[in-house]
Amino acid sequence: MKLEKRLFDLKFAYLYSTNTYLVKTGILDNKALKILLIEDNITDANQIGKMLKEHCCQPDIQHVQKIENAVAKLNQDSFDVVLLNMALADSRGINSLEMVQQKAPQLPTIILTTAYNANLAVKSLRSGAQDYLIKSELTGEILSRSIQYAIERQRIEFDERQQALMKKMVDKIRNSIDLETVLKTTVQEIQQFLDTEQVLIYRCESDRLEDISVVSSSLDKKSAQYTVAQFISVVDLHSLKSLKSQSIRVKAVADTRTIALQKYSAASQKLARSYLSLPIYVGEPKEYTHHNLTHPIIQQDDIQKPSEEIWGMLIAYNTSTPRKWQDWEIGFLQKLTTQVTIAIQQSQLWCRLQTANEKLQQLAILDGLTGISNRRYFDLVLSNEWKRLMREQQPLSLIFCDVDYFKAYNDSYGHQQGDLCLQQIATILQKHSRRSTDFVARYGGEEFAIILPNTDAEGALFIANNIQQKLAQRKLPHRQSMVSKYVTCSMGISTIVPNPQQSTVNLIESADKLLYQAKKLGRNQIAFNNQPSYQKFSVQ
Repeated sequence: MKLEKRLFDLKFAYLYSTNTYLVKTGILDNKALKILLIEDNITDANQIGKMLKEHCCQPDIQHVQKIENAVAKLNQDSFDVVLLNMALADSRGINSLEMVQQKAPQLPTIILTTAYNANLAVKSLRSGAQDYLIKSELTGEILSRSIQYAIERQRIEFDERQQALMKKMVDKIRNSIDLETVLKTTVQEIQQFLDTEQVLIYRCESDRLEDISVVSSSLDKKSAQYTVAQFISVVDLHSLKSLKSQSIRVKAVADTRTIALQKYSAASQKLARSYLSLPIYVGEPKEYTHHNLTHPIIQQDDIQKPSEEIWGMLIAYNTSTPRKWQDWEIGFLQKLTTQVTIAIQQSQLWCRLQTANEKLQQLAILDGLTGISNRRYFDLVLSNEWKRLMREQQPLSLIFCDVDYFKAYNDSYGHQQGDLCLQQIATILQKHSRRSTDFVARYGGEEFAIILPNTDAEGALFIANNIQQKLAQRKLPHRQSMVSKYVTCSMGISTIVPNPQQSTVNLIESADKLLYQAKKLGRNQIAFNNQPSYQKFSVQ
């Protein structure tokens, strides 16, 4: 007797704790369960309905006799559980289960059968069924408990799938700075997870359709733009742009054919029979100061702020069949949209960082006044070209160019005008170097340098003469010059085939001496390889 009482106490405690848990999880609340019963035997269907009404809280039972009718019901309405007879007239065995699972993968399905088949039972459970019951052994208590457990097991399994997909997306976002890759992964995963025909994300870069970029799993560019053009009219994108994120609007349309034609055009109805659309709002991430450095950091609280503007849209849709969008689908996409928002902000921050790094790099190698390369970058390029041409045993030429009587120019016209003069000369030097490998830098003050790889003395002289001519044609006034009434330059050209016995210092010293020689001979001249060019450039 003591053993029997102990077993009774344990059974009561188990049932009490189970029911308490189910109440806490919302399964045994006062909400009426919506049950889809797929059964072609009317007698069995009536008996099952009677059991459910006696042991479930006011169940809403929708009874169909064919699998095709069940699929139509699943398209039109939402349910809590499916009871499926495996021996229907229009679909038998595992095929019936697969059709239900394909149409509603989130719904728990309980198999009802007249006879036990071990192989079919195992196969059904492996295919996603939550239970396998023999109709002749059914009682109201067994069926009610099976439904309760099936709903909870399915919820747990589906939550795990959602969490796994969300983790996958978060990992993708954290491990990738390429927004295009993240968005492509997002649409592919959503399409597979929701089992919908198409998913696309598009960015509202401007009001012009041709400026809209689309990411989808299979649409070509032309089809994508056509699709977006129709959706813009459907979701009223322009009004969304005026809204802030506190006005986020999710549109879930089960069947566009049931909505007034004046709101949904024939073209849009042809495009999407059913769709779910969510706007994506993105704002400016906060900046935090740490150790005197400003770092843009994404915080969860920064997402979906009232100050955010619409960035684009995420749309899942079917073109051929209607579909009742479930609450969990909407909630799941809203959560995923938050992760997409983080990815967008992360990409924006990366672009800003890249831009900032490029600007820093430019500041490090460019002359602030003239915009051409500075002395530091000149030394680096000359060293690299020296090493390369020493391997190739090809000539390297260097031109030093100095503005004649530039101190007198500044004294006469002022330093601001002097700066402008240097900028104009830098432009002439940059523009009239022949090849992309020719390198122009401001060497210091009013002195410039031109590195000419793979160029002999004759080629360097040709470039120097061309620069002199172009400068003369500009007719920059210089009333204090001793050689011309316009701005002129003196040049020294040194050419050498790099070798181990010498270095860039030898080339620089040679060009500098030749420049000094050109200035000593009267300025407005070119000296090269210790042979001065006495051609002077004057403009009448």
